[in-house]
Amino acid sequence: MPSHLPDELLARRAALGHLEDYEELVRRYRDRVYRICYRIAGNADDAEDWAQECFVRSYSQLRQYDARRPFAPWLLRVTSNTCINLAKSRQVRQDNILAGLQDVREQPGSSVDPIQIAIRTDEGRRIQAAVSCLAPEMRQAVALRIVDGLSFNELAETLGVPLQTAASRVRRALQQIREKLDGPESGVGR
Repeated sequence: MPSHLPDELLARRAALGHLEDYEELVRRYRDRVYRICYRIAGNADDAEDWAQECFVRSYSQLRQYDARRPFAPWLLRVTSNTCINLAKSRQVRQDNILAGLQDVREQPGSSVDPIQIAIRTDEGRRIQAAVSCLAPEMRQAVALRIVDGLSFNELAETLGVPLQTAASRVRRALQQIREKLDGPESGVGR
């Protein structure tokens, strides 16, 4: 049974044609891939389609994967890039990446997510609107850093960009969100 094998070995075996090993990787990562797709796509229907497309693309690119490196960042990079490309090619305007948190069901035993509570408030809706105005690459960086909690090093590796670029995307995104929230149309003054 492949379930006890490390991701990297499963990926190597899947690249050689062992489909059951790739199916195990899909089982391990389907929820995480779906959440990223949902946050970038903004709706469940597209997220389902995009997640399938991410797994198809990652399978077709397995021969390019370097099994000496961790599998998860590689898969998340393929997922993020696929979602960005799909968003651009379909010209999808996402209302916000955080709206996805409302429909993602909590796993049994997990604690209440404070972001989910904030989303239900007026302030949460204003934040969602500000995030929806970001460029797809910046929404991606915010989703992976803030919502998924990746470190800047993990973010850089996942995005396939230098550390400074990853940090800069998050910093610029947060600055744009702040400006949008503090702007005259926000109805909030400091």
